[in-house]
Amino acid sequence: MNRRASPLFRLFLRSLATKNQNHKFDFDLDVDVANGLKNGSLKARHHPGSFRIKPVSLPEPLIQAVETIVKAYPWKSLSRDAQSLNQYIWSRHTATEDGEYKHKLKEVEERIRSRSSVDPLAPEIPEKERKRLLDSLESKVHWWMKKEVYNWKAIDYDPYKCAMYLAVRLAPDFAALVKIMAEMKQRDPDFAPLTMLDFGSGVGSGMWAVDQVWPGLCREAVCVDRSADMNDMADKLLRGGDPDNPRLVRPGGTFFKQFLPQSRLLKYDLVISSRSLFELPDITSRLKTLDVLWRKTSGYLVIVEAGTNAGYRVVQEARDYVLELSRQATEKGEAHPEGYVFAPCPHDKFCPKFFDGTNVPCNFEVSYKPASFEKDQTAHIDRYTYIVLKRGKRGESNEKNWPRLVEAPLIRKKHTICRMCTHSGTLRELTATKRKHSKECYGLLRASKWGDLLPVQMSEVPESECVDTPSDGELSEPEESVQN
Repeated sequence: MNRRASPLFRLFLRSLATKNQNHKFDFDLDVDVANGLKNGSLKARHHPGSFRIKPVSLPEPLIQAVETIVKAYPWKSLSRDAQSLNQYIWSRHTATEDGEYKHKLKEVEERIRSRSSVDPLAPEIPEKERKRLLDSLESKVHWWMKKEVYNWKAIDYDPYKCAMYLAVRLAPDFAALVKIMAEMKQRDPDFAPLTMLDFGSGVGSGMWAVDQVWPGLCREAVCVDRSADMNDMADKLLRGGDPDNPRLVRPGGTFFKQFLPQSRLLKYDLVISSRSLFELPDITSRLKTLDVLWRKTSGYLVIVEAGTNAGYRVVQEARDYVLELSRQATEKGEAHPEGYVFAPCPHDKFCPKFFDGTNVPCNFEVSYKPASFEKDQTAHIDRYTYIVLKRGKRGESNEKNWPRLVEAPLIRKKHTICRMCTHSGTLRELTATKRKHSKECYGLLRASKWGDLLPVQMSEVPESECVDTPSDGELSEPEESVQN
């Protein structure tokens, strides 16, 4: 499904996805938020569920280190190769499981045989002709399997590929993590990550993001990447681009490893896995890794992948598995076993995006500034999908369980439509109109952005009594085209 479809066409798709629902929701602003907007202590653009940030720029010491490193390579060829790598990373899928591969192989063989006029296993076929037919069948099966089954391979990073990744992926990876962590800091101001573990750390975007959001706080950063060249590149960035520089540009201890620490006693305030699960060869490896990462988490576990359908499925696999681990640990009575989804979901149920009929993943956008050595200095957009899991029990803190905007609001002349994921695990649309809602409510929904939490209180009412649907006279053409 094309995310750049027109707003009217997307509204039509939504109507198809929700036509069988028997209830809609009436809603109003959270009382404290409404009062703040009325007395002027709050602005609609900066309501407590808003997480808007300026286009994210790399910190100056990191920019200088990157510039020093890329000068060692011809920029024209490096830039071209880096874009090819970026496209390959964006198109990645997980490896096909053995059982799935065998099932597909059998299906392809049967399809090809059914189209053939001669059965190569028929007893009357001469041996020489049978061999020719079987060889032909094998060749056709091989050709179709290459076409229909994703050929997964782990990416082996040598020094040049590390430089390619640095040039094309450092800025967007860093920006996505900064945006996610900025929300964590805003919603949980008491959280102070003194220690962090970054699995699949690559060039170190995770620790740079932590230092950006919580400057000078993290005292121990453990970066785990199976590629020794990636670890060398991350270390070089910390030394300003000079591997012989004894001074690091960040405070605290920084440790590079190729394998996860196996001790069950070692726990970290913040554990990160950013763009790493696709590099594992099968679901068994992914789940074993997630088991280790969750057991090493004392505060938050952050998992980020590309905002594609494939990335979305991997993140949901991780989400559901960690929640199951939490449930099993609770039943066994383990110490501090519980965990819940902190963001983006306001619930721990199955993701409703699987069932909304659009085949569009639950993803989000971040705006970032490319490194200064690139000619195009306009802000770029990157899409990502993610999950933040927090140790503890949902409801123990004073967190507001507000719904999350999962698409950009559709702005109309006299009304605004917001599609949200709610605490009940369903997708709902709220429509604010000038006539039926308060000025504060109408203004806040129009000022909200994709990914924000909406500070609203919802109550289920019969459709015949619903007040969140605009009347015929209020329906109009878009005031502005909001692309998703």
